[in-house]
Amino acid sequence: MRQLRSIVKEAVAQASIVAKFLCFVHVTDSYLLSITHVLGPSMFPTLNITGDVVVVGHLSHRLGKVGSGDLVLVRSPLDPTKSLTKRIVAMEGDKVTFFLDPTRNYSSRSVVIWPPNGFGSFGQ
Repeated sequence: MRQLRSIVKEAVAQASIVAKFLCFVHVTDSYLLSITHVLGPSMFPTLNITGDVVVVGHLSHRLGKVGSGDLVLVRSPLDPTKSLTKRIVAMEGDKVTFFLDPTRNYSSRSVVIWPPNGFGSFGQ
């Protein structure tokens, strides 16, 4: 009987260590940083077409430390189970000029990223 208690006590201790480790992994992956595999041609040459493994920080956007030039992972609006890798080209209040259709003509358009002075109607 003593031997059975000893075995059960050891099993509970080992299960407790495994549970603590899994909780640590969950908190780290959900709130601090995670490792993600990204692939596709949209971010070439920064990221490889055949795929790269990147470390994603989850604290920057919570602390407001995201700026122009940063890479971000966002959920796809078409398929929420997939993530998209995008580069931030402008922050609110910045002026961005882009070509409407560079294959047909050279007409461009400039816009100011909304809201430059907080929330309100566009153009104020």
